[in-house]
Amino acid sequence: MKKLLPLLLLGLALLAAALLRARFTLADAVIPAGEKPAANPLKGFMAWGENYRRDPLVAFAYIPVYWDELEPRPGQYDFAALEERCHFARWRADGVRLVLRLVLDTPGEQARLGLPQWLYDEMEGAGTWYDGDYGQGFSPDYTSPVLQAAHRRLLAALGARYADDPQVAFVELGSLGHWGEWHVDTDAGIEPFPPQSVTDGYVQDYLDVFDAHTLLVRRPCALARDRGLGLYNDSFGLPDSHNEWLDWIENGYTSDQSGEWMPGMPDFWYRAPSGGEFSPRQESGWYFSAGQFSTTLDLLRRSHSTFLGPNAPQSGELTGTAADNLQTFVAEMGYTLGVRGCRVLRGVLSGKLEAELTWQNTGLAPLYGDWPIALELRDTGGHTVWSGQAAGSFSRWGPGTHVLRVPLEDTARLPAGDYTLWVGIVDPLTGRPGVALQMEAPRDGALYQAAAFRI
Repeated sequence: MKKLLPLLLLGLALLAAALLRARFTLADAVIPAGEKPAANPLKGFMAWGENYRRDPLVAFAYIPVYWDELEPRPGQYDFAALEERCHFARWRADGVRLVLRLVLDTPGEQARLGLPQWLYDEMEGAGTWYDGDYGQGFSPDYTSPVLQAAHRRLLAALGARYADDPQVAFVELGSLGHWGEWHVDTDAGIEPFPPQSVTDGYVQDYLDVFDAHTLLVRRPCALARDRGLGLYNDSFGLPDSHNEWLDWIENGYTSDQSGEWMPGMPDFWYRAPSGGEFSPRQESGWYFSAGQFSTTLDLLRRSHSTFLGPNAPQSGELTGTAADNLQTFVAEMGYTLGVRGCRVLRGVLSGKLEAELTWQNTGLAPLYGDWPIALELRDTGGHTVWSGQAAGSFSRWGPGTHVLRVPLEDTARLPAGDYTLWVGIVDPLTGRPGVALQMEAPRDGALYQAAAFRI
């Protein structure tokens, strides 16, 4: 008997442990997908930041950061002027995120010095004043140690101001080339674009202050590949140039700027976004015309784009078939999330509830943010009797199905009765559920009924 006692105690312990883990199912709901919502936070079109407007298809505002305006004197940054010029407060009130790009060289009808005068003087004018096909302007000498040191200080200031601001969604790595697009017009007499040994230093300035997965570069390069950066294509939609860009991403390429081999960045969009703007060589409506739209949509899907602009068409600008195509296009961009299945479980001994949520992303990309999941239990009168939040893993949820089990804390003592479970995604900019989900289910704002059950 003495030999059997330890085995009996072990068996009882294992039984107790099993009972503690045991759950029984209160609900096992299957939820149809429904139509894809077009408008949503952190996906869609991008407007010019300076030109404030309300548009349900606009989720981003493009913020060009001009160095000469931001730092008129060494170490003195006029963020207030930038935020007023680009309407930060008004965009925030509308739930619109910002995409920043630092621009040092803007060709135009009249030559403009994009650097602060004090920096130009410290550099002793190192660079090239040009007058070419793009227009007139000044291309700085990117190899200048004076410029590089000042750029490092500027990025540190930008990071201190905006790296933790939930309104600033992404940062495009401008800094280099005309319009921050990483190319120069050598036919205008400008010195050749610098090699990776130089450009990597500029990229590192951004990596030192911003999360890598919020950064986008114009062209693939080794450091961007290794650190998981995104990409933006400012010539979106023209088949020849767009397919060339896609080939760079898949297979690598020899840079027409530096002559160096650049590695590809296949599947970069799993970690960081794909963005850009429509090529200005065509009217925006052309991309959505009956004869062109199938190509435009195919290029979107192959690019896994989350945002495009700021030269995207406005709501109401297009009519007929083109307007319908525009809605289809925006709905297809970025992520599209919904709950397809919901099991509500209850502990045999504890009585505590758990929800097993089967999410599906039918979009082209993840939601690039681990936003909280909002949960509510409501009684038959529609009153909320319990609410809580769970951590989402949306930044790692690409297209496909993803299962998440969530304990509903402090639910063991709910009285007997009928309940419904409601689910939503919290937008950190507002602190409230704010994402339209692809679910054919009862809806209350941005909360959706996932299951009904009885205790």
